[in-house]
Amino acid sequence: PPRLKRKGMMAASGMSPPRRSAHGVSGCSAVASADAGPPPMKRSERRLLPLLPLAMLGLAVAAAAAFTTLGDSSSEAVDQDVGGGEGGRALIFDCDGTLVDTETPYMDAFNQALALYTDATPVDNVTWGRELSGRGLETDAEYAVREFKLNATADEFLRHWKRNFAKLTKRRGSIRLLDGFDELIAHAKRRGWKVAVASSSDRAGLRRKLKNGVLAHSHAISRLSAFDTIVSNDDVSKHKPDPEIYLLAAKRLGVEPKNCWVVEDSATGVLAGKRAGMHVAAVPNEYTRGTNDFRKADVVLKSMAEVVGVLDWAP
Repeated sequence: PPRLKRKGMMAASGMSPPRRSAHGVSGCSAVASADAGPPPMKRSERRLLPLLPLAMLGLAVAAAAAFTTLGDSSSEAVDQDVGGGEGGRALIFDCDGTLVDTETPYMDAFNQALALYTDATPVDNVTWGRELSGRGLETDAEYAVREFKLNATADEFLRHWKRNFAKLTKRRGSIRLLDGFDELIAHAKRRGWKVAVASSSDRAGLRRKLKNGVLAHSHAISRLSAFDTIVSNDDVSKHKPDPEIYLLAAKRLGVEPKNCWVVEDSATGVLAGKRAGMHVAAVPNEYTRGTNDFRKADVVLKSMAEVVGVLDWAP
């Protein structure tokens, strides 16, 4: 019969047959439930309503923090990949004539010591850059005794020379910081590179130059601990152009020589860096520009600031 047939169709579709109520015939139970709306809330549930906005805000903040953290960690990973490789990468500075202008007070102090033994013409900028810059104090003292035929030993001359230099550079700020240092070290630190100094100076003299020259003028660093290691002639038995000082710096940093960039101002220093198997950026100063052969350097630049671009495409 039609009525039974209709009931069978409803059952097959999951619908309940209509039933009577006090208000007449109702529709299907599923439709009736939907029309009736949600069931009334309990009193305990209504008390939680004012807290919902705070809960939603907390979820939003947590999500934003998670997204920001992910972005930060991704950014760091990119920097580490660019400057990374096994053991990371390192930037190693020479000091005299590269970081600070000690060449001028060194030459003045040299000539003062020379005047104690001879009336010979003082050393000029060209001779200083060609014969003396970057070779180490002991080697330069031997040069003075030999070339000027001084009635003194190299150690005696060196003692007077160092005393004169100490007087000229004893004040904080008395040594000029060369252009581009702040930009370069800040960039290297941002990219996760390790930073070192490897100088032909003795340990005490090197620290004095860094304090009275670099720290006194830099806006990027204020402590020597900003350098991951500082290597002086006191730490090695052979001097530049021997690569020992640069190899020791790399060893202390835990970075392979092939992943190091050296910044040097003299041909002697450039040769030391290349013999160590490192990349070298030459930044000549007023004494070494035009007097030194920088053809062995990977790049020759005008200031330390230009080395920033080198780090960005460093192999």
